[in-house]
Amino acid sequence: MRKGRFAALSLATAAVLAAGVSAVPAQAQTPSPVVVAQSTGASLPVNAALKAVQRFFPEVTQVVSVGPDSTAVGRPTATVAAVFADPTGTMKVTLSVDLYGSTAAATAAFQQAARASSAVPGFTPLATPRLGTATTGGTVTMGGETHIGIGVLDGSHIVGVTLAGFDATRANTARLVALARAEVTAVDAALSAGPTAAR
Repeated sequence: MRKGRFAALSLATAAVLAAGVSAVPAQAQTPSPVVVAQSTGASLPVNAALKAVQRFFPEVTQVVSVGPDSTAVGRPTATVAAVFADPTGTMKVTLSVDLYGSTAAATAAFQQAARASSAVPGFTPLATPRLGTATTGGTVTMGGETHIGIGVLDGSHIVGVTLAGFDATRANTARLVALARAEVTAVDAALSAGPTAAR
């Protein structure tokens, strides 16, 4: 069951971006399908993922990394995170999906993550529309770099979108919200389709 759920999660992250993500390093110039998690056999095209991110952030032009979400809280059954950047590597967009065994587990993890975020020195809450069961967001500047993030609890999964190196302007926040909304919608659709869609 876990393998199937991870395949669905990988597909969900792909659908978030309208097609897929891949562990192609930033220096790789030729996008190609690469297995996101060898245990699942899921192969997802990176070029479509990048195009989808560019729909909201055209300055982002490359894939930096794809792998497990190292920031996931609690005990998720599967995670995936994709990082995209501009040519200088100073402006980054990170998308993540963390899947939990139950709604209760996801809710507890979401609440823990929200508390931890708000405890970061310099954290400023961000007014965000409700994109799922619950939504939280905020900005913080550390070491001269501003991070703007939104986390969405949606049933048994948590979707995250974070900007780094972008100014916390109203326009950038609106683009962040639009990308988060698209991600949540696509993840829901992909997870509803079930693991068979990832084969």
